[in-house]
Amino acid sequence: MRSLCLLLVSLALACGPFPAGKLSGKATPLPETWAPLTEGLDGICEVESRASDPHSIQLQCYTHAGKLYVHSHRWARAPWYPVESWAEIWLEEPAVQVRLGDALYSLEAVAVTEPQVRTEVLTSRGYDPVPEGIVLFELRAPSQATADTP
Repeated sequence: MRSLCLLLVSLALACGPFPAGKLSGKATPLPETWAPLTEGLDGICEVESRASDPHSIQLQCYTHAGKLYVHSHRWARAPWYPVESWAEIWLEEPAVQVRLGDALYSLEAVAVTEPQVRTEVLTSRGYDPVPEGIVLFELRAPSQATADTP
């Protein structure tokens, strides 16, 4: 039994890294556009938040007009939702690390609240009409954390 446990642990370590805590990777400068990077990974990225107690998850990242976005499901901020959503965490602590492949990017998750931008981005994702409750984030350089731009 012990050898089976050691084998399973060895296989898990060989397949890693796994999302859950702090992400590792090569610190990488931000690209001019995100599209080529997300296409090669089927849009899956790993995002670490809450530096004081690192929490990482896998999400589908996507681009619109060369910018990087993610969005929650429509019930992420519902009062009855049983756990604290990652979207709630990001609203409180927007500094995130995003890993695409082996590259690690320091970004800020900025909630997009401007109705026209939200509609444009979420409609491009197939929502028609755009349901209430979805939290849309642009993942961008921390120095750009002010405007809701398409």
